Amino acid sequence: MPKSCPTCSRTSNDAKFFGSFCEYCSRDKLSAKLNAVVEVTWCKRCMRIRGREGFVAPAGRNFEEIMGSRFKGYSVHLVKLNRDSALLDIAEMTPDGPLSVEKEIGIRYNKTLCDTCYKKSSSYYEAVVQLRGNPAKMERMIASLERYFERRNQFVSKIEKEDNGFNVYLSDKRMASEFMASKRLKPNMSYTLAGIKGGKKIYKNTYALHL
Repeated sequence: MPKSCPTCSRTSNDAKFFGSFCEYCSRDKLSAKLNAVVEVTWCKRCMRIRGREGFVAPAGRNFEEIMGSRFKGYSVHLVKLNRDSALLDIAEMTPDGPLSVEKEIGIRYNKTLCDTCYKKSSSYYEAVVQLRGNPAKMERMIASLERYFERRNQFVSKIEKEDNGFNVYLSDKRMASEFMASKRLKPNMSYTLAGIKGGKKIYKNTYALHL
């Protein structure tokens, strides 16, 4: 004997069933129990969104992963992303197979500053490169430093013009060392105590380069 849906009276001759309900009513029930609005943390300066591993560009794949974290236990596929909403295909596994529904989910943005933008706004730096020598070579070195740091989500905090060159302030001393190694540069190095954090002394690095 065919099943009959207690909500709409469709029978199993007309539609697939999930438990006691037809696929149409089952989708309605699934849609009703899903949140209509989700919150996303968004950096108001660089426009990146916070994912599981920090702030990332609001690209489709990144946004899909973030939506997936808001609907745990479901399989989530991003169909379309709008400014304040996202059309999602959301599926759950049932004893009768996967059940999916497309639903427009509202997005509520929590505005903040990501760590990088906060550091930029406060002119944070961990290292200084003191450039001296040929003016053209110094200009090229500054441009190279800016590209290297920006591609790795770090930054040049500021550039000071000196009588005989430039002081370039960098946000990350480990990356500064990696840059020097990648260019096979051998600067004269010195260290300045910047403070103590968690009982550990914190130093800022200075790299002196003559070009």
